[in-house]
Amino acid sequence: MDTEQEKIHLDQRVRFHVYDTAMREGSLPTIAETASSLSQPSEEVRASFQRLADGHILVLQKGSGEILMANPFSAVPTPFPVQAGKRSYYGNCIWDAMGVSAMLKQDATIETSCACCGTAMKIKIASGALQDAHGITHFAVQAAHWWDNVVFT
Repeated sequence: MDTEQEKIHLDQRVRFHVYDTAMREGSLPTIAETASSLSQPSEEVRASFQRLADGHILVLQKGSGEILMANPFSAVPTPFPVQAGKRSYYGNCIWDAMGVSAMLKQDATIETSCACCGTAMKIKIASGALQDAHGITHFAVQAAHWWDNVVFT
C-alpha cells in the first residue's frame, strides 16, 4: 500500500467483508478467503487484519494472524451458540451471544449453561427483547478493562 488513504480504504473493505460474511454464512473468513474475495494480496489483507486488531475491531489468533473474534462473532465454537433464522453462530460470551441477535435484527435462541453450577439454560430473544428471562448475568471484569485481555474477559 502506498498511502495512508489506501490503507484506510482497504481496511474499510476488509471490515465490511468480515462482518458481511459472518452475518450471511455464520463463520468468519480467513486471510486467504478475504484476499480472494477482494482481489488483494494475502499480505495486504494480513496487514489490514492487524490494523483492525490494533483498533479493537478484530481479535486475532496468536501466531496465524487469522481472526479469532469479530465481536460479537467467534470464529471458534464457544459455550454460547446462537440459533438465528436458519443459521448458527457462536458468541464470545453471553453478552456477545445476545449481540448476535441484535446485530442480525433476528429472533434467536441461545443454549448455554450456568458457569457456576452447569445447569442448562435456554435464552430466547424475540422482537429485540429477552423472553421469560430468569437469573443474572455476571461480568467478572469491569467493562473499562475488557480489552486488557479480551479473550479472558
